[in-house]
Amino acid sequence: MKLSCKKCSKREFEVPNFTSEEKKNLSELKANNKLGELIQKIESLYDIESIDAKFSFMHINKKYGKCNRCNVDYLEGEYVECPKCKALNFNWKTEK
Repeated sequence: MKLSCKKCSKREFEVPNFTSEEKKNLSELKANNKLGELIQKIESLYDIESIDAKFSFMHINKKYGKCNRCNVDYLEGEYVECPKCKALNFNWKTEK
């Protein structure tokens, strides 16, 4: 699917159809600040451009329901625009 973030760019980027297990693994890498690994993982799992992998990693939430940009803590939905700051969030609910 193609998504865009009003806060960082008007450019649409390709978001792969991540499995539940991939979402869990990618969320853990983001939470542990392993950003290089995270980008490489997205690129290796899917045949997408590096820039799309970077846009994806930037929008993965570190904590479910909390906006990456402004820290609003009531987000609902999986791919959601923050109602306060309009930033795109990959708000994945993963069990740890």
